[in-house]
Amino acid sequence: MNKEAVGKIVTVLGLVEPEAVGPTMMHEHIFIDFWRDKALGFNAPVTDVDLWDQKLTLENLHLARDRKHVKDNYMLTDENRGIKELNYFLNAGGSTVVDVTSIGLGRDPKALQRVSLATGLNIVMGAGWYQKFYHPSDMDTKTVEELTEVIVADVTEGVDGSKVRSGIIGEVGINGAPLTDNEVKSVRASARASRQTGTAISFHNGGTGREKLEVAGIVGEEGADLNRVVFGHSNTNAGDVSLLLELLDLGTYIQFDTLGRVGAPMARYPNAHDTGANRMFQSANDVLVAEAIPQLIEAGFEDRILLSQDVCMKMHLKAYGGTGYSYVMEKFTPYLRYLGVTDAQVDKMLTYNPRRVLTRVAPM
Repeated sequence: MNKEAVGKIVTVLGLVEPEAVGPTMMHEHIFIDFWRDKALGFNAPVTDVDLWDQKLTLENLHLARDRKHVKDNYMLTDENRGIKELNYFLNAGGSTVVDVTSIGLGRDPKALQRVSLATGLNIVMGAGWYQKFYHPSDMDTKTVEELTEVIVADVTEGVDGSKVRSGIIGEVGINGAPLTDNEVKSVRASARASRQTGTAISFHNGGTGREKLEVAGIVGEEGADLNRVVFGHSNTNAGDVSLLLELLDLGTYIQFDTLGRVGAPMARYPNAHDTGANRMFQSANDVLVAEAIPQLIEAGFEDRILLSQDVCMKMHLKAYGGTGYSYVMEKFTPYLRYLGVTDAQVDKMLTYNPRRVLTRVAPM
């Protein structure tokens, strides 16, 4: 099955040699449409409805940052703006972007091709399904086998007849608390597709707290290789290094991919089980992540750490006062070096670890 892809990285423009891939952002969105789970309910106050219908501007940006919903904020659709924003990453020395906009989120293979050609960046496209609001309407009746077939086709044949192949399975939306039947089906289908194609899996959360270990167990039950599994959005677990070490001991990757979020740093988000009000202070996590990384390195896991920003809203773009696709390169890794992380260790997180994850391996 796609034997020519084994040992290569699958981009939207075709196969590339791993050595051609330099600094890589492993979890981004160039195009996305994900307002459905934020849509206002029937009894929404009229002023909230008015805000929902507005365009995002510098005048209402503070409201969006304060988690007031502006539908326009959740739509990245402007190709020219995407190119301009990605050029900041390119100019900072970037090479490759993994766009994990999966099925149901407005995935656009042809637009990704055009952006890749315009910027010269390698772009890797995602497969699989995001969280429940973006599942197909018949997800309840879909079988694991049917879901697996869709993912396998995306990574071996191409998306929606475009012949543009996905190079990673993800982001696979698993929130948990508790895990739902459809989430478990999505995990199993992703694991089977990974085993059958040699493609890595990138999880959105992968469950809450210790549910991540349960998700890893399900992947293992399906015969997939845990060395091909990425647990994303690990920033919120940076205060629970023991949990991260348990996951790393299984062979998985830990991905800190919501770096650079702009907000008021009012909390350190101390542990993986801290829910409720403190979740609004997630933007304070970057220092906690930076403090956790040397601990993971000291424990022997510098080969299993990945970094990214998860640009997925207009307010994350530099044009709207955000830190964009280049924050990791411009601000975060210099801070890691300040903390004593070596250039070689930074290179692993930015280049060598992503290469290993993205390189297609032989099916099992």
